[in-house]
Amino acid sequence: MLIGTIFYSGAFAAAYAWALAWILERRDRKYGQGSVSSADSLGAGLYVFAFIFFSNLLIVSTKPAYAGFYAGALITALAGFCLYKESVYKVRARRVKHRRRAEVRLLEHHIVKDPGNASYYERLSEVYESLGDKTKALETARMAAKLEPTVSNHWRLKNLEE
Repeated sequence: MLIGTIFYSGAFAAAYAWALAWILERRDRKYGQGSVSSADSLGAGLYVFAFIFFSNLLIVSTKPAYAGFYAGALITALAGFCLYKESVYKVRARRVKHRRRAEVRLLEHHIVKDPGNASYYERLSEVYESLGDKTKALETARMAAKLEPTVSNHWRLKNLEE
């Protein structure tokens, strides 16, 4: 019985800590909003692992009838945290997209005033690429390479064409 309790507590705590780390690292993978460092993720995971492991041992060994309720409460709390972080990431992604669109408008305004400045076209190409508009990014990269035929502009153009 004791070995089963230890195994259950360890497996549940490891799965819970992994799920928490996955939620925290989702920020970079899905939304591209900067990564969480491995040390931060590991620290949070170890703290959560220890807490869940020892609390599960305590609950399962003293009140086995409440173990399922406790596991359900922990999973519900993790799901709530996941939904909260997902909504925060979505709001930040909208803000970033709004800022990039504003930057596009500003760069286009400056290009109208100074159409011979290749650096405007280079930056505009980068912003279009980050917004996901590959055709406009390719068009502005071609214009930048035409105005200023540097190696970096040609490499950027080549990478966008692939």
